[in-house]
Amino acid sequence: MNTVTILNEIKKYYGFTKDSQLAKHLGVSSQILYNWKMRNSYNIKLIYIKCEVFNYEWLLNGAGPMLKKDIANEANSNLPITEESKYSFQKGKKNYLPLYNLDNIGNLKNILTRSLDQKFIIDFIKIPDLADCDGATYVKGNSMAPIIKSGDIIIFKTISFNDIIWGELYLIEFSMDDHSFYILIKYIQKSAKGEKFVTLTGVNPNHSPQDVPISKINAIAFIRASIRKF
Repeated sequence: MNTVTILNEIKKYYGFTKDSQLAKHLGVSSQILYNWKMRNSYNIKLIYIKCEVFNYEWLLNGAGPMLKKDIANEANSNLPITEESKYSFQKGKKNYLPLYNLDNIGNLKNILTRSLDQKFIIDFIKIPDLADCDGATYVKGNSMAPIIKSGDIIIFKTISFNDIIWGELYLIEFSMDDHSFYILIKYIQKSAKGEKFVTLTGVNPNHSPQDVPISKINAIAFIRASIRKF
């Protein structure tokens, strides 16, 4: 296995679609990453440190298992034994959806860009006749009660901002600075402040509408369904 193939497999594992994303993750410039591919060699020690889940021998020559043994075992331990052969970590796999815990993972954008990483999945759920979704998560808070309550599970499909349908319900992550982020379930409306803003509205009268700069929105997911325990 050559260097280009190994780097592409690393990029695929993390859910990156561009070389620039991989370069940023590794802490190198896009030019350095390009040079590695042209020379068919790379700084294996750097990659081993930055990508700690990968087996060193695999990084060295593509031989052996791709992931370290403990990482692979941890991933497999999340799968019920009777269902193990059915699970696929491909985005949009029909019927089987990964269930995420946002509190454990950190942020929605990280889930979406690393959707193939099993250690971020706490369980799987099967929803008949609901394909082309990216995942599910538990609801925290009651800003959308009684439509969606704390403890419900929502099923979501990630979209780009250009695909927003105004007035629909979305899972939204936005950040006001480099160190804080907020994940909300809200309706997205056009803002009176202009095209650079959107208005996030809920149902609970105790939660006022909020205008958020579009530039601060990191990720958006369309809510396609919800599950409630009674």
